[in-house]
Amino acid sequence: MPNAPVTDSSAGEDDATKGDWLFKQNDLVLGPVTAIVLVEKIKKAELDGDTPVARDGADFRPMKLVRLFREAWEATVEEARLAAEERAYQSAVARSKVARVFVLCLAFAIPAAAAAAASRQLVIARPWDDTPSWIARVPPLVDLPQRPPEVKKVEPVAVAAASTAADDDDDDDDDGKPRDPSKPRRPRVKKPKDPGSSSASTASDPSPSPPPPASVETLSNAQAVAPLKEIQGSLKSCFKAEMESNPDMPAQVVLSYTVTEEGRAINVELDARELRGRPVVGCVQKAVGTLRWPRFNGERKNVSVPFKLGKPKPPGK
Repeated sequence: MPNAPVTDSSAGEDDATKGDWLFKQNDLVLGPVTAIVLVEKIKKAELDGDTPVARDGADFRPMKLVRLFREAWEATVEEARLAAEERAYQSAVARSKVARVFVLCLAFAIPAAAAAAASRQLVIARPWDDTPSWIARVPPLVDLPQRPPEVKKVEPVAVAAASTAADDDDDDDDDGKPRDPSKPRRPRVKKPKDPGSSSASTASDPSPSPPPPASVETLSNAQAVAPLKEIQGSLKSCFKAEMESNPDMPAQVVLSYTVTEEGRAINVELDARELRGRPVVGCVQKAVGTLRWPRFNGERKNVSVPFKLGKPKPPGK
């Protein structure tokens, strides 16, 4: 059977706002309370239209049969429905905004990614060659030292033919006749060499250049500093000349340089700030540039050697 329509049984009765009311909640009879308290509970969704209510001493009936409570309950239900629709609408709007932002990001990201990929392929392909102009704008940071001269072995001159000819001459006498085998062989007297021919032969034979130091696996600290003993006099002359002309010459300087794998010194510097641009720097660099170290494998060797010079003399004294 269809549900019977709700009839207003409060017609003809006293105003619901007057007097107190009892109500049941969880099988408990609560009250008495005023109608205003019940309306507040309906608004808070603590009571609904099926909650039994009654005046003191009367029968209980659902709240929806009392017009005041029914209107409050219907207003609460309608307010809840509108709030749910509002939440659904706001959620749909938020999803729409996220979708629009996502599409907008894709609209910018896809062309940017395509441009980046095309640029990368262009850089890899490099259809142009700007190496000469780049080298002209950016000179090398370090001038690599020249390779030491190679020492070639000189093959010994064959002397077998000359000695054979000399032996053949011994078989003849001084007069050109064949030597008598029964006679004893005369001792051979070596003729002195012509001084002119000796000097000519000496000049024609190139003197071999001194061989470079033997190669080593790694360069020790002692080996990195040892060649400085060969230029002690040159270094003293450089420092002495600077002390006589520069009153700001410090009492101690540190000579630093780097030994390459080829056995040469680069980056020769004096760490004193007072010596920047002074002639002593070029003098020391020239002296250290003549040194040679053994060739070695591995990383380059950085060396720092302190020199105590003493107090410089004032100029003119």
